[in-house]
Amino acid sequence: MKLKHIRKWTDQRRAWAERYTEGLIATSLKLPKEMPGYRHVYHLYVVEHPKRDHLAQFLVAAGIDAKMHYPIAIHKQEGYPWNKMAHLNPHVPNAEANAAQCVSLPMFPELTAEEVNYTIAKVKEWDAQFGK
Repeated sequence: MKLKHIRKWTDQRRAWAERYTEGLIATSLKLPKEMPGYRHVYHLYVVEHPKRDHLAQFLVAAGIDAKMHYPIAIHKQEGYPWNKMAHLNPHVPNAEANAAQCVSLPMFPELTAEEVNYTIAKVKEWDAQFGK
C-alpha cells in the first residue's frame, strides 16, 4: 500500500534535504553529501559536530525533534560480539567519531517549509553562539 507513495515521499525528503543543505552550508556542521551517480533517499538528515550533545539539547529545548541515532558505536555496545565467545577490541576511530558527533534533524515528507526554516534558523543561532 505504501510503496505506491515511495517516489513522492522520497522526492519530498530530497527537497527538504536540499533546503537544509542550502540553509546550513555556511555553518560549522558537517552536512551529508550525495555521492555522484547515487540518489540519496534521506531517510535521515544527519549532521555532524563535536558538540553534538549540546546542539541536540539546544534544538530539543526549542521544540525541535532532534535525535541521536546510533549514539554508541556497535563495537562499544554491551554484549558485543553478540552470542560469540570472543574478546574483541577493534580500532575503528571513524565509527567512534560518527557515533559521538551525529545528530539527526527532523526529516519526513510531511514536514512543512515553516518547520524546516525554523530548524535551520535554530541551528544557525546555535552555531553562531556555540559552534565555532
